Amino acid sequence: MACTSCWQLLGLLCRKKNLGTEEEMYHTPLRRTLTTFQLVLMGLGAMIGAGLYVLTGVEAKEVTGPAIVISYALAGIAAMLSALCYVEFACRIPRTGSAYTFTYISLGELWAFLIGWNLILEYSIAGASVASSFIGYLDFLCGNALSNFIINTLLRGKLWTVSFLAPYPNIFAALFVILTTLAIICGAKVSAWINGLFMAINAVIISIIIILGFQKSDIRNWQDYGGFVPRGPESVLAGAATLFFSYVGFDAIAVANEETVDPRKSIPRATFISVVIATVVYVLCSAVLTLMVPYPELDVSSAFANAFVVTGVKWAQWAVGVGALCAMFTSVLMSMYCLPRSIYAMATDGLLFSCLGEVNESTGVPVVATLFAMTLVVLLTLFFSLSELVEFLSIGVLLGYMFVSVAVIILRYQPDSLLVEESVTLEMHTISQDHPSASTDRGTTPSQSSRSKDEERLLGDPYLGVPGTLREEFRGVPVLKELTRFRPGLVVNTCLGISFVLFLCAVAILEFGLQQLLSGEWWAVSLLVITLSGGLLSFLVIPLHKQNEASGNYYRVDFVPLLPGLSILCDMMLVLQLKPVTWLRFLIWVVIGLLIYALYGFRHSKEGRRGEQERVREEDGHQDQPSPSYGSIEESNRDKSLATTQGSDL
Repeated sequence: MACTSCWQLLGLLCRKKNLGTEEEMYHTPLRRTLTTFQLVLMGLGAMIGAGLYVLTGVEAKEVTGPAIVISYALAGIAAMLSALCYVEFACRIPRTGSAYTFTYISLGELWAFLIGWNLILEYSIAGASVASSFIGYLDFLCGNALSNFIINTLLRGKLWTVSFLAPYPNIFAALFVILTTLAIICGAKVSAWINGLFMAINAVIISIIIILGFQKSDIRNWQDYGGFVPRGPESVLAGAATLFFSYVGFDAIAVANEETVDPRKSIPRATFISVVIATVVYVLCSAVLTLMVPYPELDVSSAFANAFVVTGVKWAQWAVGVGALCAMFTSVLMSMYCLPRSIYAMATDGLLFSCLGEVNESTGVPVVATLFAMTLVVLLTLFFSLSELVEFLSIGVLLGYMFVSVAVIILRYQPDSLLVEESVTLEMHTISQDHPSASTDRGTTPSQSSRSKDEERLLGDPYLGVPGTLREEFRGVPVLKELTRFRPGLVVNTCLGISFVLFLCAVAILEFGLQQLLSGEWWAVSLLVITLSGGLLSFLVIPLHKQNEASGNYYRVDFVPLLPGLSILCDMMLVLQLKPVTWLRFLIWVVIGLLIYALYGFRHSKEGRRGEQERVREEDGHQDQPSPSYGSIEESNRDKSLATTQGSDL
């Protein structure tokens, strides 16, 4: 009894979101006004901010040195792999919510809640950290007038001494977040217009940085001071893990799904263009910075502005300051745009409080969710410094991207499309229509000779041709024959889970046992060989199965499961670079989220209520006959066909 109850509870926790018909998916109370060009600017506005003007100098001086160029390229590759997975989901599912919605459809409710909860963390910290950077840059240009006012006038010279808090409340950053939120409340079209204006200014400033920077560059800065990779290869990976923060924002394009005029065309184009442009900008600007000034001499608070002062182009520091302010403004704007949409998506599904899902009719904006998001970001901005926020952000982002890549593989090898098309039922129906010989006409020839080979195979193997089952060319292999007995998708999901765990172990061995591996210790080498070979063998079973060739003219990721698998592997490597204290803070956030889900979301879930209503109707005898599972469909159709055939033969 206890075991049955546990399985029932697990089934409730893993219930999946039902999207309904194509028309229902496109229906939204939000307004579809955004074009491809506006989406590109939104993606760039979200990505090119503090990552360029602040984080580049910090990582180059303290972590990577000139090798920051490679770190940015690696982070860009990881971001592109994740972006490809986002694009397929965003095209198939024209709904807001990004990774949360994608996970809800493919993995289930509990996983979706955790991903959505992490998205709230991601956008909140992104908005707070960049708002702090914005005020920091403005304070630098004003000669520290803002910070001196807070410290000397408001705090009377008494700084906070708590280790995990900022030294003083960043009141001006909080006011900046509030002003940005007012622009968001005016609607998506207004937000996109403001973002485009500031991005145009930023583009001019970036061009000045690159052109003047290369003119003032000195290749000796890459040769002296320890060379191009002064702190070793491990510093390049560590830098890439943190610099992945700079690419947080391409998912803003997917978040805008419900407000895009033609999402299935605009989303993939805008995502590709924005990620490529951002990667090129980051690589060129980081190269310029480390060529202009030796990396040990960089000013972490204003790296680009100080670099131009050192090289004698003093007027350029003001141009850099203006560009930094514009870039960070658009970054905060996009974070404050995405955060309430993520909260809105969870609230409309019943997993967060229903008031957060209300949309203002005049502006088409979830105002209550936006004000709640503003409050959360203001609190983070007031009490935490940039250094405390950045790494905390990266873990939520990487886990979200990892789950989207997993979800792409799972959905590709599921027997049902998003619109729940019973492919086997349709095939059986087609056969019965094509072979009317199995009728009650006794004067006809026995139907056995008229049955096609496809019908014979289908009657003998009901899962033949169903997505998620072994492909036909491998069914004759003795070693693989046992795999045909399992329901569609089960073997793929199991192998994906096994390979995920084994690859994670292998990456952990490479990360934490590299010295033992290099010294040739037998236990470390054996563990690495076992985990890598086991993970690879499990992963290679997946492409032996038939994919779901869903209908529809939209972008689909090529080379599945290879590309999503590489994305998962890159995210694993980057996650393991983060500090243990980051994991501790993240676990605290997850526990808070699980409490909210247990006390509210689980009981108020719309999917849960829908299932309960169907159960009640079934018990009352007023519900229509439920759709059978794949196994019952095949058995029922096969029995009917055999019975008809036998009747005809008689």
